[in-house]
Amino acid sequence: MPLLFPTQGTLSEVFSSSYPFGAPKSEVVQPPRTKHQARSELYPAWSVVDDAKAKTVQLSDAAAQEFEKASSKAQAKAGKIELYSAKYYAACTFGGLMAC
Repeated sequence: MPLLFPTQGTLSEVFSSSYPFGAPKSEVVQPPRTKHQARSELYPAWSVVDDAKAKTVQLSDAAAQEFEKASSKAQAKAGKIELYSAKYYAACTFGGLMAC
């Protein structure tokens, strides 16, 4: 009759090794650097993403300033618009037409 549970010998073979998936691979040893190779600590990594983010922020700030200039000129030219007045509805209608 076959046994339902594994024997003590089988359990010790399976769980006795400290490396269940085999012995670890040895680390790759880098050859010594020659005098003609660059020293990596002198040249820190330059991130293209960080540069793109900085340029995006710079362009966004410039665009916001231009928008504020144009908005203030338009508000000075049009004057103050009362909420729910005929001028308000005309401005909203014209803005909606321009957006479409």
